[in-house]
Amino acid sequence: MKHSNYLFFATKPAYVLFFSFLVLILTGCTSIPPQQINDRMNAWRGINIDELIKFWGLPTKQTEANGKKYAEWLNQTSEQGNTSVSIGTGHRGSHTGIGIGLSLFNLGGNDDACSRLVTYTPSGMVTDISWQGTGKYCYELTPDLDDIKSNQAARGIKK
Repeated sequence: MKHSNYLFFATKPAYVLFFSFLVLILTGCTSIPPQQINDRMNAWRGINIDELIKFWGLPTKQTEANGKKYAEWLNQTSEQGNTSVSIGTGHRGSHTGIGIGLSLFNLGGNDDACSRLVTYTPSGMVTDISWQGTGKYCYELTPDLDDIKSNQAARGIKK
């Protein structure tokens, strides 16, 4: 009797499928470190509030207290959960099977929120920026000032 080593990844497609799935799972779990978010926010310090509004859009609300002015951007998104459909096949010997699965409940969605509070002087200079909420969402909402400057330089716009 011939002895063979049977491996789970006996075929190349199974190997590729497994590692593709593993990469998908690992990249779906990525997050952005808080320091990277703080760096993106703090790059806007020292800029005029009007310039900031030009790139961030109008704030949700503005207030003034103790000689300081505040502008706040409140953003929220809600993503509904998706139903799930899966189809699978299997075979052993001369037998083949097909399975179909359907989830009948809400898998839950993502609720992302971001509050960005900007403090600025009466003359309009941004002095402080704080944030709270979903880190990745806040990061994606806040434009990268270095990219904006690079794009302006490439187009010959001086600021």
